[in-house]
Amino acid sequence: MKFAPAAFVVPSRIRAIAVLADQHPGTLRLFYGEDSLPTPSFIKDAAHQAIDANLTFYTPNAGYPALRHAIADRVLDLHGVEIDPLREVVVTAGGMVALLLACQATVGAGDSAVVLTPLWPNVAAAIRVAGAEAIEVPLALGSEGFKLDFDRIEAAIQPNTRLLALASPGNPTAWTATLDDWRTLLEICERHNLWLLADGVYERIVFDGRVAPSPLSLPGARARTIIAQSFSKTYRMTGWRVGYAIAPPELALAMTNLQEFVVSHAPGIAQEAARVALIEGEPFILESQARYARHRQIALDRFRTMPGVTVPEPTGAFYVYPRLEGLADSYDFCRYLVEQKKVGLAPGNAFGQGGEGHIRLCFAVEEEILREALDRFEAGWDAYRQGQ
Repeated sequence: MKFAPAAFVVPSRIRAIAVLADQHPGTLRLFYGEDSLPTPSFIKDAAHQAIDANLTFYTPNAGYPALRHAIADRVLDLHGVEIDPLREVVVTAGGMVALLLACQATVGAGDSAVVLTPLWPNVAAAIRVAGAEAIEVPLALGSEGFKLDFDRIEAAIQPNTRLLALASPGNPTAWTATLDDWRTLLEICERHNLWLLADGVYERIVFDGRVAPSPLSLPGARARTIIAQSFSKTYRMTGWRVGYAIAPPELALAMTNLQEFVVSHAPGIAQEAARVALIEGEPFILESQARYARHRQIALDRFRTMPGVTVPEPTGAFYVYPRLEGLADSYDFCRYLVEQKKVGLAPGNAFGQGGEGHIRLCFAVEEEILREALDRFEAGWDAYRQGQ
């Protein structure tokens, strides 16, 4: 019997490290992109109230109108842009479904999409699952960190290219696009008639201001821009599986229709909890930003003392993404760290072109775990270098 091409999508190497860590009890788990603290109580309380209110039935495919209005209100607050909550917002069962629906609605067999890497591997995988080719274009890495290589991006576009995809703030790079970056990317998309798919799930985890710049705030952007969002990172809701997409009305309708055949809709209880998160969550976000800033500095200070380690300063998200001098196989090194030092990090080569030679550490953990993980990493890096 034959399998469809989508069945051969490459498994995640981050998950592979997680499976290995399960076999080594006591491993510090800094490979996943999630906070080690639970969802805050005010969100959990909202879920309890949703259960008591019997929000346990099917919901509209695009999500409860009340949540979609709350999303539109927050977009206006953060970016100064008015969107139509009932025509441009699709609530999804997590940010991954938002990405998957966007790809299914814009690319297919015979098409290609340009993906700016290093990037969470699920984005390129969603493109391939839709039947299209993912053309990876790495960010340039210089003395001041990562930046876009616009000439290389434009050179990668083919006659069959339909989509340009990236994340800002970036996972794993923690790089953040400026408004000028978005403007230039949109100009490229306009010249080549491309959709722009922007993964913005870390937009509230920034270290300068309230929110990362968004292409939504640029004139004319909304006609070709898809924003994929999630409640997972900002509100510590990774297990709740609720996110959303913002897209032009015709595309939002197509994504809504597709969602019926993927997962129908996001869970109603999680939707109500997400609505309350948007309305009541600003003080919590400020506390989280301050905590992440402290942990970022701890990680930066420590990595910068280690021989053979170069680390760009993160401007968003909750990762550091150091480059390790002479490291030829980051997956092998991360396996070694789990097996020998019981510290789990994500290998750089899990994130596509430009990722090899790096590792990703998530610093959204308790401070004592972070410090212990850095101790174990340094011991492992010293030993691994000497054994090469």
